[in-house]
Amino acid sequence: MSKYLKIGIYGIWGVFLFLASMEKFGDLFAIGTGIWSVVMLSVAGLCQLLASTTAIGWAVLGSGTLKAKYLPYKFVNNYTVPVLIIGLAIAASAARSSSDEARAQKLGFKDGREFSHARENNITNTADYVKFLAEQKTKAAEKAAHEELLAAQKEQRAKEEEAECLRLDNPECYISKHERGDYMCAKAVEDSAKYEFKWTDGITEPKFSSLSWYDKNRRLVTLYGHRAQAQNGFGAFKNIQYSCTYNADTGEVLSVDMQ
Repeated sequence: MSKYLKIGIYGIWGVFLFLASMEKFGDLFAIGTGIWSVVMLSVAGLCQLLASTTAIGWAVLGSGTLKAKYLPYKFVNNYTVPVLIIGLAIAASAARSSSDEARAQKLGFKDGREFSHARENNITNTADYVKFLAEQKTKAAEKAAHEELLAAQKEQRAKEEEAECLRLDNPECYISKHERGDYMCAKAVEDSAKYEFKWTDGITEPKFSSLSWYDKNRRLVTLYGHRAQAQNGFGAFKNIQYSCTYNADTGEVLSVDMQ
């Protein structure tokens, strides 16, 4: 790791941990704090402040002549320092959780997790939190109802478009809203060849150039093409015409014909 990259990573990490420690100390006189919660918040803040100092110190002193002068110990390296920082951060998190549990009990919340969620939304009493949850539930229900309405409208539009395709007797229109079948039929045509087979279509040319209803009521469509060559029993390649009938609703290939 380069010197400047190390300074950047550990410096940013240190600043983040410092801000987190200040947030812990800022809660020392918040509503609901007692002796235990104050002790745990202090522990959490001190652990994160120490982790911050370690990260910034390692960013500055962790390389070159400064390391040799001020950190001559072999156990202070790029492996042990991150472990120490992470360990302190974990200890801070555990202390904060213990503080939240104590504050939750004092303020009447169910547990520390519920209190933590309330605090994230700037709520410190149970009455406001109950109101907040009710509002969130209402918003979620309204969102679900709106999404359900949009889905129903989309489904209705799809049915109307499908009906219009059938009214116009247009299989191309119908398969564009269901299964086109090009890939599945191309694979089926290849697999049906008795000997060697190769496509002769260009980059911009489709393998199937036309289509028609095979059975409109059953939604069966036949694709037709002629851009391929197949090897005969004598080893010679010849141009062929091919067709593939499939179910436009399911994509199931029913039959393939090659001539």
